[in-house]
Amino acid sequence: MIEREVLGLENKILSGALLKKTPLSKIKKHKKEYAIKTIVIIGDSVAYGYGTKEGIAKYLKESFPGSRVINLGINGLTSDGLVARLTSGFWDLHLSQADLVLINIGGNDLLQGFRKLGTAGLVRNFKAIRINYRKNLLEIYGKLRELNPEVLLVQNDLYNSMKKEHQYMGLTKLLYRRWNRSIGERGVIISKTDKMGKNPGIWLDGIHPNDEGYKLMHEILIDTLQSTGIVPQQHSNEK
Repeated sequence: MIEREVLGLENKILSGALLKKTPLSKIKKHKKEYAIKTIVIIGDSVAYGYGTKEGIAKYLKESFPGSRVINLGINGLTSDGLVARLTSGFWDLHLSQADLVLINIGGNDLLQGFRKLGTAGLVRNFKAIRINYRKNLLEIYGKLRELNPEVLLVQNDLYNSMKKEHQYMGLTKLLYRRWNRSIGERGVIISKTDKMGKNPGIWLDGIHPNDEGYKLMHEILIDTLQSTGIVPQQHSNEK
């Protein structure tokens, strides 16, 4: 009963038009090989690899031997916090030298809203939280391109790790789907990690992947690059 009421409220709040952006299908397929010598990971605890030795960085190092993988992920970081970090200039040197920047951000925006407002409050304020997130993403993309116009920008979308039998599974599925539509713009490649939510054996806790989860996240990333027509030289002969 509570879930139906919350879903009804959410649908009323989110009945407006979605923010416009360019979908992955519209990104020009380069069909060229890229030398990936430096990879920089930015974002939250999932970017950092919370609860594991290195998170996705471990598999990127194996996949791109000889490359530098610099992990700047920070536990608990929100999109507001990432904007602040980027505008501080502390990361400028690393980012200006990157061939690929992997972004994972946004989960804490929602988690912070839930902790402050509860389920019904999060739903009531979801549109405003999502608009702020979108604004921050555009600033993040712009700053990264300002520092490094040729960099490959890849962003993970958000997965839903909630178990199917959870009472709010239907609600969170809807919210995550709408949230993920805020991610990306022309030239930003979206790695669809939402597929990970279908695998119950890859979670360290209710939020973070374990090592197998990061392995799957890495496989999705490589497949996404190749399907977009961007073939890292180290993978040009694998498929």
